[in-house]
Amino acid sequence: MPGGLVHLAAGTAMFVIGRYYYKDYFKGVNKTKESILLLIVCLFFSILPDFFLIIYYTTHVLPFEVFLAYHDLVLLISGPIAIITLLILKYWINIKRKPLLIMGMWCILLHITMDLLIPETGIWI
Repeated sequence: MPGGLVHLAAGTAMFVIGRYYYKDYFKGVNKTKESILLLIVCLFFSILPDFFLIIYYTTHVLPFEVFLAYHDLVLLISGPIAIITLLILKYWINIKRKPLLIMGMWCILLHITMDLLIPETGIWI
């Protein structure tokens, strides 16, 4: 599980990918507002599954193993939820901010993949 800077870098990379992939969505009057919203969504969803670890590193109220168990549970639950949400957004729902939600779900899946493949190196890296 990589540190916070790696997750933020992944969120920033997903912002660049989303900005390029959905370039038609970002045309028009509110181009800057939508771009900032995409950046916020990508960064927020790239660190969302680490909510319990963020609480641990800021408060140290319980042992690390307790928060790690909750973190693993969140990863197990958020993976299928993100996949199901992606399928629903792709095939059944047509809303105005669909690209933002799709990129947010991809950020969660990227987060889970990074946690599985990259070894623990510390809180920041």
